[in-house]
Amino acid sequence: MRQSAPRHALAEAAATYGSSPTGSHVKLSISLPAELIEQIRVAAADSGLGVSGVIAAAIRHSLATVEQARLDRALDLDAEDNAARARDALALTARAWADLKW
Repeated sequence: MRQSAPRHALAEAAATYGSSPTGSHVKLSISLPAELIEQIRVAAADSGLGVSGVIAAAIRHSLATVEQARLDRALDLDAEDNAARARDALALTARAWADLKW
């Protein structure tokens, strides 16, 4: 029984991000390193998308990763702010309980 080769990482990204939104397309000429072109062609063959589809998927994946990192950082900052407010409230509550006359 022959084992199938592991899927190329770009092919996996293409499978996830490869669906093209409807709209117009623009033809673009770019220069890329030969090794990268070979990887893109392998990914295109593995994913069933064309070279343009793989490149578009890789760009979509990159943009989504950057956006997710931005959102994660904003959530981290919000969590830090909330933790600081909670610590302040806890200190005020402890002081209020300490000053309470029974």
